[in-house]
Amino acid sequence: MSAVPPVSRRVLDALHPGTAGAGLACETSTPVARAFVRLETALDAHTAALAALDPIEAAVVAAYGYPRVPLPDTAGPPAYAADPATIVRRLGPGPAARRLTAELRRRQAVFARAAAAAGPIPARAREARTARELSDAAGYLLLAPVETRGDLALELAVLIAAGEATADDAAAFPWVHLRALHADLHGAQPTR
Repeated sequence: MSAVPPVSRRVLDALHPGTAGAGLACETSTPVARAFVRLETALDAHTAALAALDPIEAAVVAAYGYPRVPLPDTAGPPAYAADPATIVRRLGPGPAARRLTAELRRRQAVFARAAAAAGPIPARAREARTARELSDAAGYLLLAPVETRGDLALELAVLIAAGEATADDAAAFPWVHLRALHADLHGAQPTR
């Protein structure tokens, strides 16, 4: 099964409010409803893992900044590169690109040492594990057999919540149309 992108709690709550652990896993519930309980558990675990990792990463960034370098000769606001490919693409191959790439690698090494000293390794491992579990739970739910119209609406809500990368995506194709289909399943007007 292919990996499902992280499910957005914000989108899921907007499309399917009031379902968080609402006793959906009773014996007479559908496979989709039981899978949703698993998804909710995985989503809560992933949110907790991110909450534990964020302060560690924020402290390292506050102390050392982002491991990036400013690009020279840019019109307008300053541009930065966080990888050697961007440097070569903007400056071309040559001594200036090599010097900037060496500086970037130096900054990345300092940042990596600081991050290792801050101890985020277990927190990152937990976040990665919970992200895999969340992806598996979402994939399982999306492939569960639909028995009711509510199951279809729930699967569509999870699909949208996994696909919308930003709040702006809600007004873009295909998400605005999938949201309209979701609203049709509920007999309501789509949210825009």
